[in-house]
Formats: sequence, C-alpha cells, structure tokens
Amino acid sequence: MTFTRERVQQEVIQILKPHVQAEATLTTESHLVADLGIDSLGVMEVVADLEDKFKLHIPDEALREVDTVGDVVKAITVRLEREGRLAQ
Repeated sequence: MTFTRERVQQEVIQILKPHVQAEATLTTESHLVADLGIDSLGVMEVVADLEDKFKLHIPDEALREVDTVGDVVKAITVRLEREGRLAQ
C-alpha cells in the first residue's frame, strides 16, 4: 500500500488520540510526553500500533529522535519513502 504524507499524518493522529490526556490539544507540534502526557507504556503501545498500521519495524534507536507528533510523522514517512511506499 502506498501512503501520502498527509495520510501518514492523519493516521498517526488517529493512532495517538486514545493515548492523549483528555485536556491536551493534539497537533503536529505537540510533544508526546510534555504536552500529550503519553507515558513510556503508552509510547510502546503507539509504536506497536504504528508498526501494524504501516507494516514497518521501528527500531528503538529511532524512538530517541522522536519528541513531537511531527517527528513521528517524519520518521514514518522516511521509512515509507525508503521502501518506495510513499507517494509524491
């Protein structure tokens, strides 16, 4: 399946929604921990959901580079692009 950057962003936001604190605003600039209140267990659940949705393996070292929702979207799009599954 081929994805667009916009679709990746939409899917990431949908996956994150159940893990976000009720009062938090979810945007691409939102910080996963500081703004959205996602704890380490929540991060692991999100990673598993992202891997399932996009049929990717996300290595642990990639998680160290992720701080915001936008970072998550970028990490996914880079991997999809490498695999030829990102439409331009």
